[in-house]
Amino acid sequence: MLKGKGVSRGIGLGNVVVLKKVERKIEKKTIENEQVEHELERLHKALNEVINETEIQLKNISGTESDIMQAYLMILQDPSLISETENAIKNDKYNAEYAVEVGFNSVVQIFQNMDDEYMASRAGDILDIKNRVLGKMLNEKTIDLSNLKPNTIIVATELTTSETAKLDLKNISGIITEIGGENSHTSIMARTHAIPAITGIENATSIFKNNDNVAIDGTLGEIYVNPTEEEKQKLLTLQKQLEEEKLELEKYKNEETKTIDGTKVKLYANIGILKDVEVAIKNTAEGIGLFRSEFLYMDSDTMPTEKSQFEVYKNVAEMMQDKEVIIRTLDIGGDKELKYLKLEKEANPFLGFRAIRLSLDNLPLFKTQLRAILRASAFGKIEIMFPMISSIDELRQAKKVLEECKKELDDENIEYDKNIKVGIMIEIPSAALIADKLAKECDFFSIGTNDLIQYTVAVERGNERISKLYTKFHPSVIKLIKMAIDGAHSANIICGMCGEAAGDKLYIPLLIGLGLDEFSMNSNSLLNARKRINNLDKAECVKLSEEILQMSSAEEVEERLKEFKEN
Repeated sequence: MLKGKGVSRGIGLGNVVVLKKVERKIEKKTIENEQVEHELERLHKALNEVINETEIQLKNISGTESDIMQAYLMILQDPSLISETENAIKNDKYNAEYAVEVGFNSVVQIFQNMDDEYMASRAGDILDIKNRVLGKMLNEKTIDLSNLKPNTIIVATELTTSETAKLDLKNISGIITEIGGENSHTSIMARTHAIPAITGIENATSIFKNNDNVAIDGTLGEIYVNPTEEEKQKLLTLQKQLEEEKLELEKYKNEETKTIDGTKVKLYANIGILKDVEVAIKNTAEGIGLFRSEFLYMDSDTMPTEKSQFEVYKNVAEMMQDKEVIIRTLDIGGDKELKYLKLEKEANPFLGFRAIRLSLDNLPLFKTQLRAILRASAFGKIEIMFPMISSIDELRQAKKVLEECKKELDDENIEYDKNIKVGIMIEIPSAALIADKLAKECDFFSIGTNDLIQYTVAVERGNERISKLYTKFHPSVIKLIKMAIDGAHSANIICGMCGEAAGDKLYIPLLIGLGLDEFSMNSNSLLNARKRINNLDKAECVKLSEEILQMSSAEEVEERLKEFKEN
């Protein structure tokens, strides 16, 4: 048995598919005149295969996804796309692989330098086409992530956001990675879609082989290779228990979220991609408390355009049918990078040029996103949330840019919600300490516990060596949460929480006692949270919170919460 860190509950049994990164080296060769036709044939054969695959994909999709793929196909079929490549073969006598590398890159450069934003964004499509054509020429074996066999266990060093977007989730029964913490995109995605996941398995891509039979326990982080019949039965029994628990939660669908003594709270979902909305709706989320817009940027090879962002935000708003959708503006930096932004390496990236700091320093990027959000607000109940606000000055600067965008749309006669709400993340201690002042200048708060904890206790949340020090039970963290909630209420605005702590059954009674108005979490935690809240007495929770606010150690707090009775 192998032991890692369980980051998504559940039992998974199936056969392994190992995802290994392609190490590609394109060799430059000079060909003879009589080889030119052969190399041209190889180029066109590979290109036609990619075209045929794309046409097949088109038959299985619809809506916006189909429109995007149609544009992709038009580029593929444009003769000018490969004219540079053909010339490199005919005139420079380059081998086809090197000609593709040189020719396609020159076209990419042309598109990237265009003033038209939409055309410039097509550079990413051309890069993708280049890689697919080269893959055909080099006979690379690629795994079709959108068409996996049932009961597949994915094994990877780390899943990128673009890879997770392509995964055929219904056929995945588990995920094993070498790196990635509890709050990595893969872990969050796995929990959202109820896929068992384990991380921290050193050299996993070497240990496991394709088609290995594996069973995993995502709760305990245990992996069984070629499990015995006894081990299988043990895990299947656990799986049955989890399924029974899930069925029991069905009765909490569409119920109000309120305590025994009638205190109502809002129960919202955190999402990152369009697919997550379906899970949120299925689990009867009362709104979207956090739309992590950075995934639109991380899943693209080029900067997302105003049009492409608008379409996504509009789709989410329409799918949620006039329920609140809180879109967090770009939160890049720290552990999240964008290769096309070419940000300088920093000694302390979590304390550096990230989130609202980056947006305020790159106004074209910021205004493109704000315009897209504003335009989408005409189609639903969209709200804007600024991340990593540390001062009133930053909040005022961000709101000033937003007003400029509104003025531009007014001048262009483009509709948007004139009364769109604007809120901020409370995730830096300095913001919590002046919460009463910040609350007077915005419409709502949402506490981001993931960053608030690391900034309060000076522990990087992804650092395994000091992970024990990263705890939401630290009395200082709890006092800052209390200050944020009280600050919001002093100005009669709502205070929510969209960090992972909001979905922790152990922590929920404390948050109810502290007066939290809105809980936003992974969609698959919603029904568990509703059950927990609906069986709590607010008065008892207030007494609990008052008791905990007097405590001086994280261990004492955690122990008290474990003792707190189940109602």
